[in-house]
Amino acid sequence: MIRLKGIKKAFSIGERDIEVLKGIDLHIEKGEFVAIMGVSGSGKSTLLNIIGLMDRPTSGEYWLRGDRVAHLDDDRLSQLRNAYIGFVFQQFYLIEYLNALENVLLPLLYTSKNIPNPQRKALALLEKMGLKGRSKSRPSQLSGGEQQRVAIARALINDPEVILADEPTGQLDSKTASEIMSIFAQLNKEGKTIIMVTHDPDMAAKAKRIIKIKDGLIVG
Repeated sequence: MIRLKGIKKAFSIGERDIEVLKGIDLHIEKGEFVAIMGVSGSGKSTLLNIIGLMDRPTSGEYWLRGDRVAHLDDDRLSQLRNAYIGFVFQQFYLIEYLNALENVLLPLLYTSKNIPNPQRKALALLEKMGLKGRSKSRPSQLSGGEQQRVAIARALINDPEVILADEPTGQLDSKTASEIMSIFAQLNKEGKTIIMVTHDPDMAAKAKRIIKIKDGLIVG
């Protein structure tokens, strides 16, 4: 489903080019639950951004669902991203003046997918996340764990094939983090491909495969 070959990524800082990814070869099958581990600065979040079509590699090839995507134009990348990929971040990124239901519905403004009765689906997702009765609550009225559950529901509203999670438990206590990981495990059982970046070995252990990255290279 996802295949990377020779992926490199460099950033220009002043007059210098800093190579963050140095030749990544990676194959992730549909339905896998993969954790990408590495210390800060190892390149794991950059790799996730490229997989999620939010950034482009400097060189190398990327196939998503059998199609070469590394060099598509921005509009096509946006279409693919909205159709097939859902994102969950450490910072939640909920809109403060929108309630939980409105936050979940937000991605539908940017997709061409036909979602029948989207409000009903959003409410069902919130209930699935354990947030029945909280649809009118704004982010400031929710705990960190509840905000992350809203963010997961938002990631699912377009019914993506792949969920990308960047340090999704980084701001949560251990009990809440474990609950969030149980949600990811259940989504994986239901057929979602989960790719998660983490530096926490306890969280990584919940995945079915661990990929270790160091200094821009896969080392295990």
